[in-house]
Amino acid sequence: MKAHPFLINRDATGQRLEPIDIQEKVYDEAWLQDVLRLQPEILPVAEIESIFYPLVPIGKEVPAGTGAIDNLFISHRGYLVLVETKLWRNPEAKRQVVAQAIDYGSSLSGWNYNRLNEVVKGYTKRFENNELDLADWVEKRCGPMEGGRSFFEETVVKNLRLGRFLTLIVGDKIRQSVIEMLDYYGNKYPHLATDIALVELHCYRWTAKEESWSLLVVPNIVARTEVVERSIVQVTINPGGMYQIESQQEKARLEPEPRKRVTLTEEAFWELLKRQAPDDYESMRNLINEYRERDGITVDPTDAGIAIRLVLHDSGQQVSLFHANKNADLWVWPETVRRQLERAGFDSSLAESYRTQIRRVLNMPEKRVEFGCPIRQVNVDDFKSAVDAFIRNIQVANTNND
Repeated sequence: MKAHPFLINRDATGQRLEPIDIQEKVYDEAWLQDVLRLQPEILPVAEIESIFYPLVPIGKEVPAGTGAIDNLFISHRGYLVLVETKLWRNPEAKRQVVAQAIDYGSSLSGWNYNRLNEVVKGYTKRFENNELDLADWVEKRCGPMEGGRSFFEETVVKNLRLGRFLTLIVGDKIRQSVIEMLDYYGNKYPHLATDIALVELHCYRWTAKEESWSLLVVPNIVARTEVVERSIVQVTINPGGMYQIESQQEKARLEPEPRKRVTLTEEAFWELLKRQAPDDYESMRNLINEYRERDGITVDPTDAGIAIRLVLHDSGQQVSLFHANKNADLWVWPETVRRQLERAGFDSSLAESYRTQIRRVLNMPEKRVEFGCPIRQVNVDDFKSAVDAFIRNIQVANTNND
């Protein structure tokens, strides 16, 4: 018997919430489309890639290819999200829905900015009683754009051209056949850099108030692919005019093997950094990539930039080595490092040594507790030497503790 959610009062009384049977006709797909349009926060896109959050609705029943996209969204940073809604009781909620959703993405990849903008104008005129351009509508919902409007528009154009979308298939229950076919259809369009996810919306009602239409909706990601890699085609021309063609394509996986890849969130960071600090782009990228290739190091996108962390193998905890932000600044927070090490059982002297070395390399005054400096003002070799020495000290201390 599955567990049920409960609505509990302060005095510990409460009521069990009952799941709605998937065969009940409490709502239809049109209702589900409206719910997602009005409440895009229901979609757990941030769990997939933070670059897709927050979402702004820009279309409903949008013509694309041989059908229509149920819901179309765009993130504040210019990344599109296509949603196809299907209910379990409907016969078409089978594996064909995956191919259908990808077909929509393939069609959308042939659009330009103006065509998308016209869709947004139609949407805002219909639902907001005020015809707005895409940029105006996004800023009205989410505020000023990071990097400015021109960067937003460039990002949208690039994403359309590359087919760089998130496609969600959303329903009250996802059929097993859909899950099984996700991996297969994810490779049907190797020219698209798309990500596909299956999302179930579990709906519950308060049994004591069956006449009430208030529902508890809990989203759950059932399965997802990695970004579908683009095909690599190599043409070798031999003497005499003979040629040989080789094509390679990495298959998408529902449960990808651990590998060090650049996420869409990180890719957006690099695009913004290249725009805001073009002279420092290569230096920062080379530094980050050098640590990305090392065992035991994670490269994690954050809201402010990228964090380089060392994984402590025995505990699985992490230590923040340094951060890079979108202005091409390097940051180290010694107090954070000290707390992380102490929680993992290491002596605080390791953190103090790191503080001293980084203070010297970044030329920070004694009163500064957080160290930050533009990379152009940093001797990168000295910086790496300090970081590497800190890593070795941790590894030695860990060995001694054993």
